[in-house]
Amino acid sequence: MQYSLCIDSLYPKEDLEKKLTKIKRSEFKFIEFWDWRNKDLDLIINSGLRVSNFNGNRITSLVLDSEDKVLREIHSSMEIAKKLDCHQIMLLSDTLKSDGSVELSTRNEEEKRLILGKNLRAIVKIAERERILFLLEPLNTIKDHQNYFLDSFSLTLDIVKEISSEYLKILYDIYHMQIMEGNIVETIQKYYPFIGYVHLANVPYRGEPWLGELDYKFILKELDKVYSGFVGFEFFIRERDFSYEKLWRWIQSINF
Repeated sequence: MQYSLCIDSLYPKEDLEKKLTKIKRSEFKFIEFWDWRNKDLDLIINSGLRVSNFNGNRITSLVLDSEDKVLREIHSSMEIAKKLDCHQIMLLSDTLKSDGSVELSTRNEEEKRLILGKNLRAIVKIAERERILFLLEPLNTIKDHQNYFLDSFSLTLDIVKEISSEYLKILYDIYHMQIMEGNIVETIQKYYPFIGYVHLANVPYRGEPWLGELDYKFILKELDKVYSGFVGFEFFIRERDFSYEKLWRWIQSINF
């Protein structure tokens, strides 16, 4: 497995150049982020770190917006991916507000699913041509993302199976799915062929992997048996003595 750090959740107010320098001094080689529009991309490119993933649709909704509108943003994001030499782009079903929630819509669930399927099929046609993997992410609606459409693994899995492309997989965020469903290890063991990226943070505080109810050393050991892709550390720091080196040592302490 390879490991990536989310620069939007880790010290969100820290100067980007200082943050990238600190990350580079540790053993981590990959970073990820949410919106590319508010990033100094040249600084990132010249940092010596690689970008493993970013969000491709921060301003359009896959369940509400037209194919033309969605594809305009997707084309822009794919140009950024080429610039960054990044081969994976995350997709959200909805546009998130500043508090993480989703604006209520008059469309019903069936309408949203039909629009989502249409938009994903259009995206996949481009993905197959450009050979960029898109990652559809379910989120929790209990705590962080009220009204978000894709709030279960099973629904996301059904949609990915329907599209049936090697260039569309699931971004399995363990934090979100623990809140919604639990059954983390068995889900990974059973459905790993459909998982293209993994995010983690511990529950309930979305903090460091060693602070919470989940035994991440056990989970990562089980994950390693079936999965060789990226694990993205997308958590919010709670410990005063946290460092990237401390996180790296924690990973190395796992007896894979």
